[in-house]
Amino acid sequence: MQKLQIFVYNSSSGLRLGLVRNSSHLPALGVERGQAVSLLTPPLNSSKAYQLLEVWSKRLRGPAGKLRWHFLRRGRSELQPPCVCSDSEPVMEVLGRIEEILRGRIISEFRLMKHLRDEGFWPSEISHALDVGVFQERLVQLPGFTAAPWGEKVCTRCGSREVRAMPCLNCGSLDCLRCLECSSMGEHRECSILLAVPGQVSGTGEQPVGFVLDYELTQAQREASLELLDFWDKRQGRALVWAACGAGKTEVSFSLIEKALAEGYEVLFAIPRQDLVREIAQRLHQSFPAVEIAVHHGGQPWLGAGRLVVATTHQVLHFYKRFELAILDEVDAFPFQGSEMLRFGLHRSLTPTGQLVEMTATPSACRPSRVITIPARYHGYPLPEPILFVEKLPPWSALEAAALPAVITDTLTASDNRWLVFAPTIACCTVLQKALAAVIPRKVGLCHSKLEGRTKVIEDFRQGRLDILVSTSVLERGVNFPGVEVLVVYADHSLFTANALVQMAGRVGRTADSPTGKVLFVASKIAPAMKQALALIRELNDEARQRGLLNGESTA
Repeated sequence: MQKLQIFVYNSSSGLRLGLVRNSSHLPALGVERGQAVSLLTPPLNSSKAYQLLEVWSKRLRGPAGKLRWHFLRRGRSELQPPCVCSDSEPVMEVLGRIEEILRGRIISEFRLMKHLRDEGFWPSEISHALDVGVFQERLVQLPGFTAAPWGEKVCTRCGSREVRAMPCLNCGSLDCLRCLECSSMGEHRECSILLAVPGQVSGTGEQPVGFVLDYELTQAQREASLELLDFWDKRQGRALVWAACGAGKTEVSFSLIEKALAEGYEVLFAIPRQDLVREIAQRLHQSFPAVEIAVHHGGQPWLGAGRLVVATTHQVLHFYKRFELAILDEVDAFPFQGSEMLRFGLHRSLTPTGQLVEMTATPSACRPSRVITIPARYHGYPLPEPILFVEKLPPWSALEAAALPAVITDTLTASDNRWLVFAPTIACCTVLQKALAAVIPRKVGLCHSKLEGRTKVIEDFRQGRLDILVSTSVLERGVNFPGVEVLVVYADHSLFTANALVQMAGRVGRTADSPTGKVLFVASKIAPAMKQALALIRELNDEARQRGLLNGESTA
C-alpha cells in the first residue's frame, strides 16, 4: 500500500503544496531550483493525506500563511532540489506509458502497478513517474474516500456512501473504510489511490468509418434517426429514445454513432445486462467493419483498445471523461435502474461536452426535454393492449387447481397458441405450474433464474415442445417467441412494476407472421402499476395512429 506525504515550497507564484510517495523524488518533480522544500507530514494513507492537504491549504493562505511558512522553515529541515532533472530521467518513459494506459480511464494504483510490472517496469520507476505526473498535473490522482457534509465518507470510485470500517491487510489499520457498493469490481479501501487521465477534449477531424446497414429502416426508425442527428448538431446534452417493445431502437442510434466517429470522437454503447453485450457488439461489428471495437464485461481484458466501446454499465466505472457520445440502452433494466453508483460512473465517463442518449421501452415520469419516440413496430400493427381482470385469487401458498379462476383455466385450455404465464416469485411459479399441469390438458413447463437446465426449457418452449411456460420476470425481456400470448397472474404484486408489466406485454406480437395476440393481467385488485402499464402502451399506440405509422389493427 502506497502512502503519501504532504510537502510545501515557496515558488515564484507563492506557496505551493503537493503530495509525494517518496521524498527522494522531490528533485525530479520540477520544483524551481534554489527553492526550499519542507515535508509537512509523515507518510499517510491517501484519504488522510488529502484531508490534511485541504487543512494545510487553508493554513498557508494569505498573509498569515506567509508568516506561518516563515516559522515553519525555521522549525523543519529543508530539502534542496539540485536541479530540474525529470526530463533526463528514464522515469519520463514510464510516465509516457502511464498516460497511454490511463487515457480516458480511471483505475486503482494497485491495478496500474501490476500491469506495468508485467510489462517489465520496476516499482521504483513507476512510483517515481507517478509523483512527477501528479505534480505536473499530467495525471489526476484521487484518494480512496472523500469527506461529505455531516461526517459522511464518499467512495471516489463509485460515489457510494455505503461504507464500513474493517481491518485492512494493505495498510494494517483496524478501521480502514471499505466500499460495500462496488466491491464486486475488486476491493476499494480508504487507503486506495485512483489514477486517471481525461480523454480527448475535441474531435480529431474526419475519420474513416465505413458504415454499412444491410436492411432498411422503417418510417418510424428513419424519423427517430434524423431526430438523433438533430439532437447531436444542437448539442442538447441528453435525449430519451422511447420505443415500443420490438420496434428496433438499437439500429436507430447507428447513424448518430457514425457521425460522432467520423468527427473523430470516441463513443460508448452501454448495456445493463452482460448477456446483451456480445450481441450488440456483433451487430456493431457488422455495421462498422472498419472501426476497432472494444468489448468490456466481466472476464474480459480491461485494457481493450477501440474508439467504439461496448460495455456493461458496471465496466463504465473504469472510464474517465472519455466519451463525447454515450448511448445507454435499456435504461430501465436491472442493475442500472435505481443505481446511483452506475449513473455516477456513466456521467463521469463523458467529456465536459459529452452527449447522452438513453433508450427504453418504459420511460419514467421524469423525462428530458428531448424525447424521441418510435411508437410502432416494423410490421405496422399496434401494440397489444392488456386486458385487466379482477378475480379473487387465494394466497399463492394455498393455490390449488380447484382454486384457479375460470378466466385462467378457460383461456389456456381453449387457446391453441403458446402462452407465457408470469408469476411474481419462484415459489409462486412452482405452485402455479403444478396447479396448471393438473387441470389443463397441455404441456406446462417452469422457468426461473435458479432452475438448472433453464436454457433447454426455453428452447423446448421455442420449438413447441411445451405449450405453456410459467416464469418469473427472468423472461420479461431479451427473448422472442413468435406467436406467443401472455398471462400475468397476481399482476397486482409489488414486485411487478409498470416497467416490468410493459415488458411482459411486449413479448406478444413481435413478428410479422404473428403481429397480434392477447395480453391478460389477472389480479385481486387493479394496482396503480397495472393502470400505468396500460396507459404507456395506449400512449404509444395513439401516437402511432396520429403519425400514420399503423397499417393494421389488432382483431384479437
